[in-house]
Amino acid sequence: MRRQIPNILTVLRILLALGGAVALWTSYQWSLSGAVPLWLGEPVLAARGLAGFAVAAFIIAAVTDWLDGYLARRWDARSTLGEILDPIADKLLVDAYLIVYMLILGTPIDIAVPVFALVARDAAMTAARLLPGGPAGTTLAVSPAAKLKTALAMIVAGFPLIAQPLGWTSQDFVLLVWIGALWVTAALSLLTAWNYFRK
Repeated sequence: MRRQIPNILTVLRILLALGGAVALWTSYQWSLSGAVPLWLGEPVLAARGLAGFAVAAFIIAAVTDWLDGYLARRWDARSTLGEILDPIADKLLVDAYLIVYMLILGTPIDIAVPVFALVARDAAMTAARLLPGGPAGTTLAVSPAAKLKTALAMIVAGFPLIAQPLGWTSQDFVLLVWIGALWVTAALSLLTAWNYFRK
């Protein structure tokens, strides 16, 4: 049973990524329209509760990203399923939240382009791993650039969850820095994908 815990954590991360992103979008919609199911009570509190869940889901998912790998190494519980699911979970966590941010901000071109680049790159990498003859059953060496890309993507995806409650999103400078970091993340993602496919 213990050997299955890393994979269970990975599946949990997938569920949290999707559930958290849906909660964030729903919270935004409720805060605009006030159309909250009656059984949930006061609209503002219901929207804030969902937003709080979205933040907690991201944090827990980000922690499990480290924890499942640590436990797999410590317990010698690496598996082919884990090697397939782990990068998918990472990509879903980042991409799902970035798509919601893009929709909330009205899909501006300076945000839509890097988000679409990230999502397309991640879809291509996932397809390459899952298609017959792909590297699903083998371990791809993770380059320093890929590790940097993953860390930067997590920071970029998580930053708005901190910035919004602190009121930083109302400052143009903070938004510009975040957009710049998003473009750097997209460029690094495309570079690492090119290196993988070239090899």
